[in-house]
Amino acid sequence: MPGFAITVFNANPIVAKEEGGEQRHSNIYEDSVALTVDLIAVLVNKEARRSHAMKPFQIRPILVAMVATILAAMTFAGCGGATNNGGSTQATTLTVYASGDVNVQHLWQNTLIPGFEKANPNIKVKLIFAEHGTIDQTTLARMSAAVAAHKEPGMDLIESGIITQAATANLLQEVTPQQVPLMNRVDPALLQQVNNMAVPYRASCVVLAYNSQYVSNPPKNLKDLVAWIHAHPGKFTYNSPSSGGSGQAFVREMLNTHISASDMKTFITGYDTSLESQWKPGFDDLRTLNKDIYRNGLYPNGNAAVLQLLGNGSIWVAPVWSDMAISYQEQHLLPDAVKLTQLDPPFSGGPAYLAVPRNAPHAKEAFKLMNWILGSDVQATVIKEMNGFPGVQWSYVPKDVQEKFADIARSYSQGYSAKFNADVNKQWQAQVAGG
Repeated sequence: MPGFAITVFNANPIVAKEEGGEQRHSNIYEDSVALTVDLIAVLVNKEARRSHAMKPFQIRPILVAMVATILAAMTFAGCGGATNNGGSTQATTLTVYASGDVNVQHLWQNTLIPGFEKANPNIKVKLIFAEHGTIDQTTLARMSAAVAAHKEPGMDLIESGIITQAATANLLQEVTPQQVPLMNRVDPALLQQVNNMAVPYRASCVVLAYNSQYVSNPPKNLKDLVAWIHAHPGKFTYNSPSSGGSGQAFVREMLNTHISASDMKTFITGYDTSLESQWKPGFDDLRTLNKDIYRNGLYPNGNAAVLQLLGNGSIWVAPVWSDMAISYQEQHLLPDAVKLTQLDPPFSGGPAYLAVPRNAPHAKEAFKLMNWILGSDVQATVIKEMNGFPGVQWSYVPKDVQEKFADIARSYSQGYSAKFNADVNKQWQAQVAGG
């Protein structure tokens, strides 16, 4: 039989991109085994046909023996990478699934993972990242299928917009103080929002930006802001709510002034269209602002467009995302005179959660990573890297960080559920922009 070479691959999963940018998971170990078995079969059958001496019952034992030899070689090769001169110490590999913009990917790759691995040499972290959440729904379906089949989901920790859905579907493990002692630093309301199945590790909030060159005494609450808009026609705007969260937050606060306190929880966590009749007075208020909005009712498309109007001096006051505004300030895309403040009660914000899927193979290590991220020094680093809010309450971050964000370092209100938000967008378009 002709000789051939056997290539042994390391059994580490990789992430590849499908056409259209979607990622898929491939396992080099499994692929190489399949390819090698096929190769052996071809070679053995070729030799049999050439010599006419080998019968099927003779080929089969040879094939089985050769495959067994290769599988053993691969197994030892995989084990060899986890041993050292002292014996069989093997690092645990923790798989993290995260999604979002590139800055989130950089936070994990360049800061969180290296820092955690340095503090925990026996734990390695492998990141699976889906830019802009392109495979979030696929991942959610995979988690659901794994729970139904009582199998591992293929990940140990997730940071994604699907966490709220996963918590509602009971696809996550409950987080307890025994597993994550530092969760006591988190606002309990944010834990209740996800049934105590996740913890926030960073956040962003909508705040009020104003040009102090023209506005020496910025509005302190929504009533003051509405009065200021009427008194300074053309110097305020917000983006259409469907194009960005900062404009949506302003619209939502205007609607909230007419919503009963007893119904507010439903707007945040549930969905009941019969309650939407309470929005009409708020939409009427928004429509009366049209004539005093920039260019008699020009609503920019997107959060960035509002910041650009602030940057060139076209407007003096606007609701903006805190992290985006701070990034613009650091890049000198806004005049030094543009400052940030928060209303009382505050605009809404959004936390980014960490969660451990049910049946995760390394849940203990995942909770350890979660607790490490909630530490004061790590939270300070996250705030610096993301120009955002901490996952813990502000009192648990270093004093110098609190002072830097003193004007906006407050809690934030909670937004509506996804279905209510979608209805707000449609009704605003019909009743305000088209009214």
